[in-house]
Amino acid sequence: MKFKITLFSAAFMIVFAAHAQTPTATTSGSSYGLPKGKDFDRFRIGITAGTNIFQGDILKKSGENDNLSSYAFNLSYGLAFNYQVTHSIGARLRGMMGQFTGEEKFNTDNSGKISGMTGFNPNNLVSPVPVLNKFKSQYIEGTLDMVYTFGNISHLKRNKKFHFNVMAGVGIINFDSEVDVRNAAGESTGIKRKPQNGNTKFIIPVGLGFKYRIKRFDVGVEVGYRRAITDDIDATRKSITAYDGYTIAGLNINYTLGKKQQQMEWVNPMEVVYNDIADLKDKVDVLSGDKDKDGVADMFDKDNSTPEGTKVYGDGTAVDTDNDGVADAKDADPFTPKGAKVDANGVESDMDADGVPDSRDLEPNTEKGSLVNFQGTTIPVSSTRDALNAGFLPSLFFELNKSTIRTNQQDRMVVIARMMKANPDIKIVITGNADVSGSEKANLALGQKRADAAKNHLVKHYGIDAARITTESKGEQDPLATKMNSMNRRVDIRIGE
Repeated sequence: MKFKITLFSAAFMIVFAAHAQTPTATTSGSSYGLPKGKDFDRFRIGITAGTNIFQGDILKKSGENDNLSSYAFNLSYGLAFNYQVTHSIGARLRGMMGQFTGEEKFNTDNSGKISGMTGFNPNNLVSPVPVLNKFKSQYIEGTLDMVYTFGNISHLKRNKKFHFNVMAGVGIINFDSEVDVRNAAGESTGIKRKPQNGNTKFIIPVGLGFKYRIKRFDVGVEVGYRRAITDDIDATRKSITAYDGYTIAGLNINYTLGKKQQQMEWVNPMEVVYNDIADLKDKVDVLSGDKDKDGVADMFDKDNSTPEGTKVYGDGTAVDTDNDGVADAKDADPFTPKGAKVDANGVESDMDADGVPDSRDLEPNTEKGSLVNFQGTTIPVSSTRDALNAGFLPSLFFELNKSTIRTNQQDRMVVIARMMKANPDIKIVITGNADVSGSEKANLALGQKRADAAKNHLVKHYGIDAARITTESKGEQDPLATKMNSMNRRVDIRIGE
């Protein structure tokens, strides 16, 4: 009993001493981003209980003519302390205790010796006579095991709740065996046998098992075999066994100590690698992908929904030349002044509908039908000569190499048409212009097309007499701006003779 108390006390001291230490070891490759040991809980304490089956020279029952033997099942129980060295390898210190039992029936031979038993000749037995050997032993063991968990390092997605493991180790067993020799009636003969070579021996444990995790607990079953380095556990030496042994099948319940969010045994370090690879792949996809096909990679694109073919800045947002909040691709007037109020199409408001946007209109309340100059000021018209000297009418602007009148320019045509209907004696001259792109001959022809397009629009849509409209082209000879070609792609309208 003193030995048992001493052994269990030593085990508990080792458990608490190990638990008090701060783990500083790291897993292999931690410097490359793999998990570190200090990031996980690595200590577990548990209990185990089950049954043992002794396998020696004395089994549960064996008769003189029996060919089969049945084993005795006895209770075993104990405590265990586990330390996870790596994600797959753990060290376990475990103490177990219980008892072994067995019995066998022999006949003494004519010499008084028990059949099959060497070194035993009871003087008080008359041969031949049946003899019953009853074996009983209390035992306590301590083992240090290495436990290897399969599936914890895997190149496939593993089950994080279920583990299969194997174990092997070394240990010591202490036993107090005694064999009571009884007669056929079951009465003790007073003859008892005990081990001849001491009662503390080395053992070699091996086993396998599985476990299931429930939060910080794990519950499992383990079957292990102990080979004792002795044939004295049952105080009997026969040719049946050279070494005694026993099997323990038990239920294990363990609890993980610590406050970390993850338990080392249940984490696959390869998952960190898999996650890094997945993140890298996502970044590469984002870096190389261009969902809206605007030429800017999705990783840097602040607007992944720009229509295909839209001109964009380096950050993927649509070009907005006049910064009016309407992208050029949707802006009917991409050259509105800074700060001007525009509608959903990018066209600046013109409250008095005189053809001059409010931001440049010095007379914002012009009467309808009045002739105004480029600043929106009313031009009093008494004669064609007065109108001619008053200035120019609103200009129309065109896209590169185009002669089609855009939607945002049509309100200016309304102003011109209204002025001509209010002054039926006035004639106008429409002059087409082009930027310096292309040859001089081509630009002259393009300017003429633009002037003709403006004339045809007034004739077709407003019924203006074509005889009141004269067209001409200056090509690239009369630029309005030196660095803004968009302002040179235009037609100018003035009062004619």
